[in-house]
Amino acid sequence: MPIRDLLAVVDTGEQDGQFLEDAIAFAAFHDARLSFVVLSAMPAETYALTMGPPYVFLDDYAEAVSAKEARIAKAAGAAHIEVRTISDQPAVIFSKAAVYARYADLVLFGPRSAYEHPPIRRETIESILFASGRPVLVLPQGHRPGAVDHLAIGWNATREATLALREAKALAEPGAKIDVLVLNGKPSEKGHGSEPGADIARHLARHGFDANVVALSRGDGSDAEALIRGAREHGAAMLALGAYGHSRLREMILGGVTRDLIDGAEIPLLFAH
Repeated sequence: MPIRDLLAVVDTGEQDGQFLEDAIAFAAFHDARLSFVVLSAMPAETYALTMGPPYVFLDDYAEAVSAKEARIAKAAGAAHIEVRTISDQPAVIFSKAAVYARYADLVLFGPRSAYEHPPIRRETIESILFASGRPVLVLPQGHRPGAVDHLAIGWNATREATLALREAKALAEPGAKIDVLVLNGKPSEKGHGSEPGADIARHLARHGFDANVVALSRGDGSDAEALIRGAREHGAAMLALGAYGHSRLREMILGGVTRDLIDGAEIPLLFAH
């Protein structure tokens, strides 16, 4: 299914000049309608008690939003871009962003470095993944869009990985090469089956894709590093991953692939939950 509606998420900072260009170029390549949503997290009410009357910081936030809207308009040039702003408490921002995401085919984020408030970026990504039913694509700095004729999927035979593969297939060119990355896969009756990765590779082949199972080992690094290394060494243009196969609390305490990669990588990362 072609991409027709894109949502790109930014905040009021000034670090995202490259991401603005990348998102606009991505939309132009796919001939898709692009909307930006600007996250403007407001301080708690107690801020006014210590820093002055409410209008002091409200004026500051309004100016920051206006400046950001002007920067987006300048970057867009003649392209028709819609801009929405969510100025509210963080919890409200997260829920509203998820609602906006439901009306897009794909939600774009830049890397962590493109945001003035990285924790709000992370929470917004998580909210969209858990509450919108839409995939998130994290672009690297300076990404040049093109036909996806070679991608990789981090495959662990879970529901989340299956959803990520579905979203990746929608972006892939017909007959694209798909590397099925299996990290420390073991035969099992309820997961991989007798040969890790083989069943999903056969499924992809029946859909006309050139599927290739790539067995990976963690080595001295993390699972996330092994997946990125496997995708890049085999020349994939994108890595698709099932997001948060474990609870967010578990990943917060013990770590996990999603938590390690959500800040961005050298290649586009497609997350689905």
